[in-house]
Amino acid sequence: MFKNSNKEVVKEIARESMKAHKLRNLTAVLGIMLTTLLITMVCTVGISFYDTIDRGTDITPGPLADGEIKVDLDKYGEIRDMPQVDWAAYVIYCNVGSLHNREMAGIKTALLAPQQEYYERNKVELLEGRFPQEADEIVISDTLAERLGQAVHTGDSLVLHPVIREDGEQVEKEIPVTITGIVTSPIRGLAHTYEEIYTSEAFPAAYAPQMLQEPAGIYVKFKEGEIRDTVPGELYDIAEKVGASGVQYRMDNGFTTLYLLVVLLFVIMIMFCGYLLIYNIFYISVVNDIRFFGMLKTIGTTGKQIRSLLTWQVAQLTAAGISAGLILGYLVGLLAAPAVLAGTNYRDFYQNTANPMFFVSAAFFSLLTVYISGRKAYRLAMRISPVEAAKYREKRAGRKKLWSAVSFALSGIIFLVAFTLPMGYNVENMVKRYHTADIRVRQDAMIWGSEEPYQPVKQEMIEELQSLPFIKETALYYRARDWDINEQGGCSAGYGQIKMTDELRGEFIRCQDLGNGWMSEAENGDIRLSIWGFPADKLHLEEENIRILEGSLDEEKFATGRYVIYNQGTNQNRREQGMIHAGQVLHLSVYDPDMEQYVDKEAEVLAVVERVNPFPTGLLASAALSFPDMVFKEIYSGYPDMVSVLEANGIQELTKAEYKQVEEAVQGSFNYQLTIESKVIRREETKSEKASMILLGLFLSGVFGMIGICNVVNTLVTGVLSRKIEFAAMQSVGMTRKQMRWMLCREGLLLSGASVLAAIPLGAFFCSVLGKAILFVSGFSKGIFAAGCMILLAVMCLVSLAVAVLLTRFLTRRPVVERLREAE
Repeated sequence: MFKNSNKEVVKEIARESMKAHKLRNLTAVLGIMLTTLLITMVCTVGISFYDTIDRGTDITPGPLADGEIKVDLDKYGEIRDMPQVDWAAYVIYCNVGSLHNREMAGIKTALLAPQQEYYERNKVELLEGRFPQEADEIVISDTLAERLGQAVHTGDSLVLHPVIREDGEQVEKEIPVTITGIVTSPIRGLAHTYEEIYTSEAFPAAYAPQMLQEPAGIYVKFKEGEIRDTVPGELYDIAEKVGASGVQYRMDNGFTTLYLLVVLLFVIMIMFCGYLLIYNIFYISVVNDIRFFGMLKTIGTTGKQIRSLLTWQVAQLTAAGISAGLILGYLVGLLAAPAVLAGTNYRDFYQNTANPMFFVSAAFFSLLTVYISGRKAYRLAMRISPVEAAKYREKRAGRKKLWSAVSFALSGIIFLVAFTLPMGYNVENMVKRYHTADIRVRQDAMIWGSEEPYQPVKQEMIEELQSLPFIKETALYYRARDWDINEQGGCSAGYGQIKMTDELRGEFIRCQDLGNGWMSEAENGDIRLSIWGFPADKLHLEEENIRILEGSLDEEKFATGRYVIYNQGTNQNRREQGMIHAGQVLHLSVYDPDMEQYVDKEAEVLAVVERVNPFPTGLLASAALSFPDMVFKEIYSGYPDMVSVLEANGIQELTKAEYKQVEEAVQGSFNYQLTIESKVIRREETKSEKASMILLGLFLSGVFGMIGICNVVNTLVTGVLSRKIEFAAMQSVGMTRKQMRWMLCREGLLLSGASVLAAIPLGAFFCSVLGKAILFVSGFSKGIFAAGCMILLAVMCLVSLAVAVLLTRFLTRRPVVERLREAE
């Protein structure tokens, strides 16, 4: 056969062929653009979401820094100039513990004198007024302004009650100050437990000179890729070099790997959907031009030249589609991400990013999708002979229907997941994650220790709460602790002590090997661990927050006082086997710090448990040993001062006004180590998040629904166009347009129905799994899922009907005889 090797002719044919396929060009560019847009959006928005949630989860003061180093202020320059440090900003601590203002009771409030760079680096922006300049000036956060009341404005006076160090003692002072400004809170997510008030660097010299001798807090942000260790490791290395007294850093939030896997899964699903969409576009084009390619081969065009022809065309379409997709994907991300996060506690942690790797990754995945999508169409055009092209009929209809069903089902699954999880955001489920009671008053020094001496929960405050007319019941949870005051004048967290025995030694060594601080060794060789006293009738509230590895949470048995519950200190780790088992009788010798003697107790292990809930809801998850409260009182003679948590439930759902009365009772106790958590406040915060999740659901389901519809349309069109001679033949023997329309509609409905039936169980499975795994959704909602299924089914039916009507009109535009001649 004669072979034509004129490359310019091939390119000219390719150029002219493109001009004759304007509709194909447009749909191909749109398909590639949509695929690239989605991949770019997932890469940019997904990673931006991750960065935002990572910064906003387990946030610490200085939230945009990698960590804090507590060291003398004169080390600031040395740390700032280290090669791995991107920036550093310091704050001078101006008080010990919390401010002793009555309005601050229930939250820890720190008084800080930051340098100007601290405001800039942590996005602390003025809402009104100016930053403090004089010693007697302060700025407060917008969240604290809300707490203090609507009457607080710039220019108002306030008397602060900080505890400072003076002559080696902790002394409370009264210092009148002026509010010069209100700023955005950099730690809005902590507003219910922690606040910061900012003053000028002149304040400590004027009012608390000894605080200048205390370590300052130097916040550090590392350069990307410049550290040789982990962030904590690098912080400790710097701390050792400069002689720091300690470091603070954000703990791993535990969803890093899972989240990135979800992002990758979405990219793969988009690639597959994009493959089906782009493949169908190219395949339709090749099938329609199959006789043209056959004629080219009769004049000497080789398969390689046809591939070059198609490659040139695809390259032009791909360049246009990917370029538009990258730009639009990034712009959509810039608009979508802050809009979705606007109503959440994470909004202050969002940062726009234009990392080149996002664009490179999106372009790579898009090019890979186009390459895979075009291969089969290429092979068909390259390998078909002129004779075969003239009589080409689409074969393997069964396999194409199977792939069509897979395409429909996948589109349906993605739509159901994207619709159900965000749209099913349930406020009460989110409230339930954090609360087992309407009100929880917590003694924070029991958990984290304090810079001030331990302040027990006052009996008067407990009685006042119990006497409120809208409170139905209260429950007290106890936690063992000693009364030692450390060298700084503060207290450590609450732990009990039991004698080290041969019975416990193996379990102690196992816990030490875990390295999580679940048990430690006291100076006298005792075991230090968390010991709690629980009301027996509240055990059922703990079941959702722990996994029972052995035994059961039998409230009746627990109430007898002969049992103890053991938490082995693991977290969703089924491989870890402890050495204490349900049914085992433990012989414990527990130290009572008030009587300074050991109390012997024999208790059978009722259950062995471990923590499963990543949220700080359950109390049993925090306790190594849990006794019934009556047994706890028998062991610890000073139990009235060991109340760790008070929970209260209302007669009915509390109102804001009723919560305010609870807050006033807590504030009236003047215990600045207490924090208050409530369902009513959490519910208000979560309602604003729901609006953002609905917006996210509409956006995701709309985008994925659109690409799914394109897939459905292209798949149906491909099948029909490959059978157009068959339809012409049937019309020639009497088939009417109405019968053709119904036939096409029925085929589409059967295919769509089978796909929807397959998508529903798989969609339910993925919604259930992802609803538990992704922390910022509230779980699987059956009602919303059912609504999604109805929408999916309705859309599939409408699309099938619309495609049938349009294809019938398209196929019958030309006379039957003219269409039959195409087979000759």
